Amino acid sequence: MKILRVTTELWISAYRTKLEKEGIPFYFYKKGDYSAGAILIKFYSFDGEVELYHRVINLNGKQKWELLLIGSEQKIDNAIKRQSDMDPDIWVLAIDDPRGKNYLNDFDEL
Repeated sequence: MKILRVTTELWISAYRTKLEKEGIPFYFYKKGDYSAGAILIKFYSFDGEVELYHRVINLNGKQKWELLLIGSEQKIDNAIKRQSDMDPDIWVLAIDDPRGKNYLNDFDEL
């Protein structure tokens, strides 16, 4: 059975709509391939740390968002640069919600 996946462009559009509806600032840090680019989410937690999330596929073939790294903005930016050097098609989105919400769990299966 073939599993259909939404395009990166469609996923980002749905996520952006959710964030805009919630009044959460959303920035394109880096744009990548519209059909199949990987996505990193840079999330400002307002306690001096920055979180970096990526989408993984679990053993059951389900997609979910997972914390990849937490640290200073410089540490996160260095990790993003390394990922971008390996994968020029990658997308990086930046979110800074003072309430600390990113809604990624709502988008695990998309």
